[in-house]
Amino acid sequence: MDKLVALTESLEDYLESIYRNIVSKNAARVKDIAADLGVRYPSVTSALKTLEKKRLVNYEPYGIITLTKEGLAIALRITERHRLLKAFFSQALDIDLDTADETACRLEHVIPTVIFERLVQFVKFFYLSQEGNDSWQDRFRVFMEANPVDISCPECIEDFFDGTGFYREGGSHEPDNA
Repeated sequence: MDKLVALTESLEDYLESIYRNIVSKNAARVKDIAADLGVRYPSVTSALKTLEKKRLVNYEPYGIITLTKEGLAIALRITERHRLLKAFFSQALDIDLDTADETACRLEHVIPTVIFERLVQFVKFFYLSQEGNDSWQDRFRVFMEANPVDISCPECIEDFFDGTGFYREGGSHEPDNA
């Protein structure tokens, strides 16, 4: 369905904004979308015309904007990706909400389906395997403080993973024997 519709990240953001406004305000208007995305009214109007040509929105100047069935499907996909990525970054990785939200907004557009599906499965598996025990988050915070890593230094990253069995690209899938 939506694989046939080529959209830029920006147009996906417009669909997501329209959906959020419909959910929160029962309607989407140009002024609400402009405020939500921090853009000017003419930019919204231009995007809406493009989305209408792609048959993803119903748009009448000065009217309420609605999503078509296909537009809704794409908006839901984007919104769910954003929601899960933001929750994973903030809850599992202990990233502040603003950074988690900003990062999720950027990644929601480019994460391949297979990776997103595995992330969904991993999150459910991980949380179910904890059996309601939230102490892993506290242990992770302690681990982060005790094990800082310098990501600007490839050798430091290699040393960080030494002995873990985590393999390097182009390397063996077997644990390090050194």
